[in-house]
Amino acid sequence: MRVLGIESSCDESAVAVLDDREGLLAHRLFSQTELHDAYGGVVPELASRDHVRRLLPLLKEALQEAASKPADIDGIAYTAGPGLAGALLTGATLGRSLAYAWDVPAVSSSPPGGTPLCSAPGATGPRASVPGTARFRRTYDAH
Repeated sequence: MRVLGIESSCDESAVAVLDDREGLLAHRLFSQTELHDAYGGVVPELASRDHVRRLLPLLKEALQEAASKPADIDGIAYTAGPGLAGALLTGATLGRSLAYAWDVPAVSSSPPGGTPLCSAPGATGPRASVPGTARFRRTYDAH
């Protein structure tokens, strides 16, 4: 099973492709630290707008690195919280839209399930910490 993970809960945009047999195939991350430094902290509206700009290019890069195309993806996981409402909505909207377009299940996840899926660059090997795999299988089988 190959899962696309999307993380956008605060000030980092991340996309990963994870396979339950091959482990982490690709991981792309963009940090908004420089954007928010001038304000002394995260500005929620700026974070949301930057996710909109960054997620699709990260998605394209991750799919290319994983040598995957949409037909290879069996499900999509996106972070549902905790986090900034607008930032979470950008990842959820992208995840659910792709799931609809690609005819695969979408599963919302909350840490410790969602964030490690996208932010664990050292994850390797079979079933390398694939959060929600059983939930995907149940959802996918019913799909």
